[in-house]
Amino acid sequence: MDLDPARLGRLEAQQLLTGAVVPRPIAWVSTVSREGQPNLAPFSYFAPVCSEPMTLLFCPVAGPPPRPKKDTLSNVEAVGEFVINVAEQSTVAAVNQSSAAVPHGRSEFELAGVTPVPARRVRPPRVQEASIAFECRLRQIVRVDDPPPPPAGGCIVIGTVVMVTIRDDMYDSASGRVKLDSLKPVARLGGTDYLRATDTFSMARAAAT
Repeated sequence: MDLDPARLGRLEAQQLLTGAVVPRPIAWVSTVSREGQPNLAPFSYFAPVCSEPMTLLFCPVAGPPPRPKKDTLSNVEAVGEFVINVAEQSTVAAVNQSSAAVPHGRSEFELAGVTPVPARRVRPPRVQEASIAFECRLRQIVRVDDPPPPPAGGCIVIGTVVMVTIRDDMYDSASGRVKLDSLKPVARLGGTDYLRATDTFSMARAAAT
């Protein structure tokens, strides 16, 4: 079967993409408006870019009218800083709750029942209940639209990590590795499905022959 993306509706294309590109880690992004109003929202289009400089990206897609631009994106554009909190089993219900469409100005921290605490080097707060948080300064926003009529696509938000906060028992300082069994990460699949990282295996990197 061959599928032409140009012939698929927006929902069909989204379902195909999110069902095939799996699993996807979840960036739980906290931001503040220029006036200091906090915002918290999850994004499963999320990935590392490189380690030097330590760089992450997440992708807020265009929302439905009348608010096609998400508050997260507006805040990043205005303030130039954000925090990516890592989603895990202990917080996944709160992560999901923070995805609800609420009136502009209402705090998703309160809605999700989690605690905003001051970050070390950026203005947006991090989530106290998250075991790992990456404080980021905006490096670049790449717009991906295919007009007319905009907005139809989304953006790639690229941030340079300026501080990492990680729970002590989750980090092996000798090896520099995160302890997966302590973190218990979760990921998005298609539709309403999520994935727990419970069935893992190891494989040595292939060597040239």
